Amino acid sequence: MKSTIRSLFAVLAAAVMLLTACETQDEPPVQDPVKDPVIVTAALGATPDSLDPAQCTTDGGETILFHLFENLLRWENNGSGFASLAPGQASSYTVETDYLGNATYTFTLREDIFWSDGQPVTAQQYVSAWQRLANPAHRFPHSALLSCIAGYDSVQQTGDVSQLKVSAADNRTLVVVLNGNPPSFLPEVCAGAYTMPVRTFLPGNAPITSVTNGAYTLTSLSEPLTVATETGTYQEYAVILTRSESYYDAGNVSVDQIRFISSSGSDADYAKFLRGTVDFAANIPASVLESIALSENWLPEPVTSTYGVVFNTQSAPFDSADVRSAFHLAIDEQAIVDALNDFALRPATGLVPYGVEDYGISAAAKEAKNSSDDSGKPPLVITNGYWDFRTHSEEIVTLTISDNYESDCNEARLLLASAGYPDGTGFPQAEYIYIDSPENSAVAKLLQAVWKKELGVTVLLRAVTSEEYSQLVGSTGTDGEAASPAFQIAAAEFVATDRYDVLAFLSRWHSASAENIAGYSSKSFDILISAARAAVAAETHDAYLHDAEAILLDDAPVVPLFYRGSSFAAADELTGLYRAPNGVFFFYQAKQSVPDN
Repeated sequence: MKSTIRSLFAVLAAAVMLLTACETQDEPPVQDPVKDPVIVTAALGATPDSLDPAQCTTDGGETILFHLFENLLRWENNGSGFASLAPGQASSYTVETDYLGNATYTFTLREDIFWSDGQPVTAQQYVSAWQRLANPAHRFPHSALLSCIAGYDSVQQTGDVSQLKVSAADNRTLVVVLNGNPPSFLPEVCAGAYTMPVRTFLPGNAPITSVTNGAYTLTSLSEPLTVATETGTYQEYAVILTRSESYYDAGNVSVDQIRFISSSGSDADYAKFLRGTVDFAANIPASVLESIALSENWLPEPVTSTYGVVFNTQSAPFDSADVRSAFHLAIDEQAIVDALNDFALRPATGLVPYGVEDYGISAAAKEAKNSSDDSGKPPLVITNGYWDFRTHSEEIVTLTISDNYESDCNEARLLLASAGYPDGTGFPQAEYIYIDSPENSAVAKLLQAVWKKELGVTVLLRAVTSEEYSQLVGSTGTDGEAASPAFQIAAAEFVATDRYDVLAFLSRWHSASAENIAGYSSKSFDILISAARAAVAAETHDAYLHDAEAILLDDAPVVPLFYRGSSFAAADELTGLYRAPNGVFFFYQAKQSVPDN
């Protein structure tokens, strides 16, 4: 009987399986449609000289590095299209400060971080990468980024990288000891591109970018190709990145492949953009930019560069602050920008350009944090919000921007008279030097004309080669010794190449700085710069620097004329793109929406 029941169950089971098979054949299961990969093509920068974080210097290379590698902290979209600090390979950190104000940071790495070949990312790999960067034998261009770490100076003197105070307590714990507690440490070192970790040992002769820990891996790096056009030839390359499945946050990376191609000039890039060949172009042609600027409330993208004039403060007549201030007040910065007819320029109101951030938390950011954080616990990383130093200064900190040029000129003439040169009488003939170029020449002629008209002084113009300019205006002093300038007035451009920090623009004018090409000396200014370097609180650090810039502008060893700017074009359906104020763009979370039409 039991055998019969078992047989019956077997027959019923077989029948059910047969019916199921028939239903399966008649009605195949519904499968999710295969989605096309999201591919973004961006025309950006020049042919990269290297994709090694420690060696890359090419315009646009930094953007590529941020997609291949990830640092302890990373940059996320703050909701306004700009980047703000957030946890990266480190899930959290703590900081302790000793009685001298020196900070020790302890970073805890995530448990789920891996290289693209599946090997775990370790704290020791950060130690090795930073020791490699600091090693003076390599002469890496971004080594000075680590100068805030204790022991860096000893490494430069001895070559012993073990003296750099960075260590791995275990695979997930990184300890860094600093000189002081500079606010730039987190954004510049812990979230920067040039201090990214790299694998110390790779199999065979594999390129250093073959194994990455970021959101993407390197699929291919083409050799530069010479492309002929109607207007000439240019070099084009393609760096193709593919979304990494080993990245801990791969689920939030929406672009499957990014194809970076070299810029072939703004006109050609924009033509490709209009044809749909590229989704993003880093620069808009001047003719298009003019129509945009005239028809819309458009502002240039900041590129952290200031163009200005430097005076030799070590010899007459520009050893007089009254003379320098008179020359400054006689300049109409807006008129110069208008005359140059470059819509990517903005008249300067201070030496520090747009795009350089205050490190203190802005009032708006504090209000948002207080209203949204009900737990009372601070976040793992407190982001600064986007509080631009220049905008902050113009609005509420140090300067009231004068819009009365006639009044400025009257004051300039009074200052010149008080210095002993009424209406320019008796003023010695001065010389203004600049590197020979159409823009530099145009600026020089505008300044020459306005100083003659408003002050009654004659300034001779002298165009020189880059080599001659370096001999006359280059840093002639050494750290600890004042420079002895070999010019009277010179055009100059100030760019933060490594650190997008206010100190990169202001500390060079400290009397002991080798970069102080004006030979400027002010005890008050020096005290504020030194105090800013030593300040523990970010708000205090910012306040010192705002005051230091105000002193610098009042003494006028350097006169800022205009800020550089840039532009970009992105496809309407490309959303979620964000950028840093130093020209780095992030494509991780970009989305390609389907247009209504």
